[in-house]
Amino acid sequence: MGYISGVRVELVLTAVVGLGALSIDMFLPSLPAIGAAFAAPPATVQLTVTLFLIAFAVAQLVYGPLSDRYGRRGGLIAALALYTAAGVACALAP
Repeated sequence: MGYISGVRVELVLTAVVGLGALSIDMFLPSLPAIGAAFAAPPATVQLTVTLFLIAFAVAQLVYGPLSDRYGRRGGLIAALALYTAAGVACALAP
């Protein structure tokens, strides 16, 4: 494969694919704290995992055709910008 600004494409794609697993792995340990903070029963808190997986699947259904139509690079950059902005917002949340 080729290079993207001196970085091999395989490394970039592997990192992007790993974001989904990284996101859920960071989220799962916080489930007890979420339940305690919102005084929610465990079953309700566990629904957030289901919602995460549904949102992840729907995002693929939306981004897939959009990337085929408009190109993968722009969609990838937009998605990574959104992911970064959401991560910063989560980090700054009280």
